[in-house]
Amino acid sequence: MSFEAEVIPLFISGCIAVSLMELAVGCVLLRGNHDARNCFVGHVVSMAVSLFFLIKCIFGDRLNLLRGIASIDHSVSIGLFGVCWFFSVLFLLSALCKCAEK
Repeated sequence: MSFEAEVIPLFISGCIAVSLMELAVGCVLLRGNHDARNCFVGHVVSMAVSLFFLIKCIFGDRLNLLRGIASIDHSVSIGLFGVCWFFSVLFLLSALCKCAEK
């Protein structure tokens, strides 16, 4: 896939910035509910890991992150992205449930 040279660092820094802002705002909003806050932190960490696998799949060729056969590495990265995203959603739903309990 062809991209302009600026796209890769902008995308990566954008993902990092959004994840950090999400973490900061979520921790401030959930400061009184420690169980929900812990689940929310799990959500942000899982989402950051899933974004890593997405970035590896999209930009891995240009960042020299691929090992072995590219199609197999991309397939594994997409699968791990999906698994981490699933856990991220579970953590977020768990945080919402803990907020609703109070």
